[in-house]
Amino acid sequence: MIVKPDGLRYWLTFYAQRLFMLPALWLVFRVLNRVEVEGVEHLAELEGRSVILCPNHRTAWDSWVGTVWALSSRRRLVARDSYMGVLAAPENVPTVPLRILTSILGAIPVDRQQGVDQHALQDTARIMQDPRRKVVLTVFPEGTRSRTGRMRRRGRPGIGWLQHKTGAPVVPIYHSGGEGMPGIGLKLKIRIGKPLYLEAHREAPDELSTWRAITADVMRALHAMEDEARAEGDVRPPRRGPPRWRGRTRRASSRVPSA
Repeated sequence: MIVKPDGLRYWLTFYAQRLFMLPALWLVFRVLNRVEVEGVEHLAELEGRSVILCPNHRTAWDSWVGTVWALSSRRRLVARDSYMGVLAAPENVPTVPLRILTSILGAIPVDRQQGVDQHALQDTARIMQDPRRKVVLTVFPEGTRSRTGRMRRRGRPGIGWLQHKTGAPVVPIYHSGGEGMPGIGLKLKIRIGKPLYLEAHREAPDELSTWRAITADVMRALHAMEDEARAEGDVRPPRRGPPRWRGRTRRASSRVPSA
């Protein structure tokens, strides 16, 4: 579900996030659990711009990890006139009422089988190019959650397409310790990397090879952050691979790559 028109969608989500989502996230991430954030200083140069947040994807709570610090009144990146969205797969939301609620809260449903030609991605790019509004969009470059806890080797080209269309800077975010969310007394660490402007690809043709190259640069930054977290002992050993059923490993999804 995508709320229309743009003005209604923008303000409905704006107030729903401030009145409902912000208190809920503040309770879970700031009161019930301990969150340590590194790299906030990298965001000063992005004030007043639309940006794309690219966190690693380990749990269902990752959709809101990138906005934990942004929703704080002490952070300047997300101002009063900002719209926060996250690209999400609708099949992960089990009921229609929950889909409506998550849509109001900023979730943008993406059909992985339709790729970048679908209305959701085209509409998102259009809104991000609107100079009247500032958008803070969360996109998972891996495309889906990791089964082992470690980042996937390659990302999906959807993030490359979106960045090439909008020219928005990309902020890599690596978080660890949130496997037990929501919980009490957990320690979550969020690393915010330096913004990637990806200017080397700006004049490149709008085609799949360019999108993949942009995605590769984003994934390279995230893998470097993961290596740093492993060196500091913040990453647990990887879980075993996907379960085997009747002696055979379940096949990976063959869906068309998207954001």
